[in-house]
Amino acid sequence: MTALVIVSHSEQIAAGTQALLNQMTEGVDVITVGGNQGEIGTSFDAISEVINQLEDDAICFFDIGSSEMNLDMAIEMYTGSQRIEKVDAPIVEGSFIAAVALSTGQSMDQAIASVYDTYSK
Repeated sequence: MTALVIVSHSEQIAAGTQALLNQMTEGVDVITVGGNQGEIGTSFDAISEVINQLEDDAICFFDIGSSEMNLDMAIEMYTGSQRIEKVDAPIVEGSFIAAVALSTGQSMDQAIASVYDTYSK
């Protein structure tokens, strides 16, 4: 099954989003990368480590500024065999829509389309 990766400047936002998704959906692997060494920020190394350890395809969500830049670099440098897609949508709402779609048996492409259908209006 497709996993979700949540990249946030805040460890608490990432953990809270993960808790919400885990409570509202079943069977979706939600992986978080939040903060930078206990502070606000993002780390290319931490994001890259998560991306490189993925055992499934993944849809990635991010919050602001450097989280997108670092996620883009990690995806660009990824050499594994999993499909990794970044989705530009609100981190909580977008990942929730994707998690619901995946938990109801939709494919990765269908889940991404569901997110963009909601946020392209």
